Amino acid sequence: MLKIQFKDGSGNPIALEAPGKTIGQGSVNDLVIDRDGVNGFHADIKVEGDQVVITDINTATGTYVNGDRISGPTNLRAGDVIRIQDVELEITAEDPAGGGKTLVLSGTALMEVGSNSWSLVADSGPEKGQVIPVIERTEIGRALECDISILEPALSRKHAELEPDGDRLIIRDLGSINGTWVNAEKVEEKELKDGDVIQFDKIRFIVSAPL
Repeated sequence: MLKIQFKDGSGNPIALEAPGKTIGQGSVNDLVIDRDGVNGFHADIKVEGDQVVITDINTATGTYVNGDRISGPTNLRAGDVIRIQDVELEITAEDPAGGGKTLVLSGTALMEVGSNSWSLVADSGPEKGQVIPVIERTEIGRALECDISILEPALSRKHAELEPDGDRLIIRDLGSINGTWVNAEKVEEKELKDGDVIQFDKIRFIVSAPL
C-alpha cells in the first residue's frame, strides 16, 4: 500500500486507501495546505485497487508531480513528489511486514556478478550481503527508474552515479540533498577502492574490486 506524507516530516503519513484522498486549503481535506494560491479543494487522489491517480481540480497555480505540472489524471507511485505552491508531498510504499525490500534493481544491476567486474555488497537492511555488479554507468536514487532504486525518503530521486572507467570506479553525487558519503566523508566525485564504504543516509554498501 502507498502512503502520502509531507516531505518536511510534519504530520503523520496517510495511507492511500479507496476511494481516495483530497488536498486543499479547506479543513475538510485529508491533507490541508494552508497557503496562498491553494484552492479550497485543490487536488483529488483516487484509489482503485493498486492504481493511485492524482488530478488537479482546475486550479490557477497548478499541481506538480516530479517537477512537471500535470494537465490531467496522473498515476502515482512510490518515490513521486507532489508539489502544490511551496509545499511538497511524497509518496512512499508501506512495508507490510516491517522488513520488506529496500533495494529495487534494474538494468545491468540485475546481471550476475563476474570475477572481472566491480560490485557493491549491501551492508545494511534486509538485503545485507546481496552483491550488485557495476558493469557500466549505474544510477542510484529513490526513483524506480534508477538502476539501483533505494526506497528511502532521505534519498534524492537521482542521488548518485557509479561509472567504471578502465580499471577505475568513480562515484559522483548528482546534486543530492543529503549527500553521498565514502568512508564517512562527504564527496562530490571520488575514485573508489576495494573495501571502501559508500553510504546514502542509513544505507551502506561495501565496494568490491574485480578479482
